This record gives sequence, structure tokens and C-alpha cells, in this order.
Amino acid sequence: PAIAQGKLVLIHAIEGGPLVGDTPDAVRANVRELAQLGVASITVAHLFWRQVATNAPAVPFLPQWLYRLLFPQPAEPLTALGEALIRAMVDEHVLIDVTHMSDAATDATLALLDAIDPDRQVPLIASHAACLFGSLEYNIGDAHIEAIARRQGLIGLVAGTHYMADGLTKPTTFDASMELIFRHVDHIREVTGSHDYTAFGSDLDGFIKPTLPGLETPAGFARIEQRLVLKYGAPVAERICSGNALCNSATSFGKRL
Repeated sequence: PAIAQGKLVLIHAIEGGPLVGDTPDAVRANVRELAQLGVASITVAHLFWRQVATNAPAVPFLPQWLYRLLFPQPAEPLTALGEALIRAMVDEHVLIDVTHMSDAATDATLALLDAIDPDRQVPLIASHAACLFGSLEYNIGDAHIEAIARRQGLIGLVAGTHYMADGLTKPTTFDASMELIFRHVDHIREVTGSHDYTAFGSDLDGFIKPTLPGLETPAGFARIEQRLVLKYGAPVAERICSGNALCNSATSFGKRL
């Protein structure tokens, strides 16, 4: 209703499952309260291991091998606390964000969802991510892109050069940034067969310096939409910029949204 009335809408989200509670019972109660207050999604893992789910290295100035040495993690990818969090999110219709998860934690999350939601009614999102073209464990490989699509979820492209350009040419101009964005958009389309699973997540206030040239502020995203229209046409551009987020994740899991 707010969007139909032309109102500005802010959607609340939480990054980091450890913020939600330190026992399964506390997690369930807190997720219920957060859902009632309007929280729409929770990123289960974050930058460091905090007894919920194992995470991929995502500190740009630390090589992955050094990160693993300094911040060791257990073999178990999803703890009882993490399982309780995911179950509570399903029960309360809060979107599950797999950004920052290790591959093993994402696999464990998918296995849990297959057990409690075999009809795949619960979508996944990766709110600020990139396709895996290089070696960064933070980025999402084809198997997980397919899994997100099977659950009618979304991959929101991050605006950070470190992730988007891994394995590709680092951009120095806005035009080069757009070519890089097109590469990721096209890859998701190649893997899933559709543009229905792509969005923009940016993470502009996150750990992404340097940003893609031309996207140092949110104003740059208006230019992205213009370029997407020229590249793919207005209907696809609209889906990538807003329509997919409103239709896929919201309406397929939208008793609250």
C-alpha cells in the first residue's frame, strides 16, 4: 500500500545472527518480536565466527589464508543456535540472508530448509554478493546461485570492487563498472535461465571500499538503471532494480511483506 501511494519505504534488516540471542529459546522469542516490529531479513553469518554459522573471509585487507589463521572456525558449519535461528525465521516469515556464509554453512542451511520446507516455499536471498569468477570464498558459486533461484530468491550485487572484480578486470571508470555489472547480471541469467533472480544490494555503508567507480554514493544507482535499460530494455531493468525484490522475495514469502 505504501508503494502504491508513492511513499518512501524503509525495510528493516539485521546483519549477523549473533545479535538475535544466545540461546535457542531467546532466539525464537526475539525473532518473533523482531518480526512483529517489521524486521524483514536477517543475515545469519557475518564477518567473524560467533557460534551461529561459519562465515567466508570478508575482510578485504586480509588475504584469505591469513584470515583463517587469525580467526579459526569449527568444522560444524551450523550450530544448534543457527538452526534455531533459521527455524524461527521460517516460522515468523523473516527472509533468510546467506550473505557472508561459508559454502558449508550455506549447504547446511539448504539441507535444513529441504527438511522443513520440501515444497520450497521459503526463499533465500544473498543481499550483497557477487558471482564467483575468481577465488574469493565470499562470492557465490553456480551451485548456490541455482539453489537460490530454485527457492525464488535473489542475489543482490555488491558495489565493492574487491568482490565484483575478483578474477576479472578491475574497473577504473563508470563505463568499466557497468561492463563488470553486466558480466555478473549475464552470468546469473546463464546459470538460472532468467533475469528474475538479480537485484542490487550495494552494501554502500559496509566493508566495500573501494566502491565500483561511479557508485561512491547512492546517486550512482540512477545511472545504473539508465544503462540497464539501454542494455536489456526497460522491463528487465525494472525487474533488476526493484521488481524482483518486490515480487520474488516479498510475494513468495509475503504474509508479512
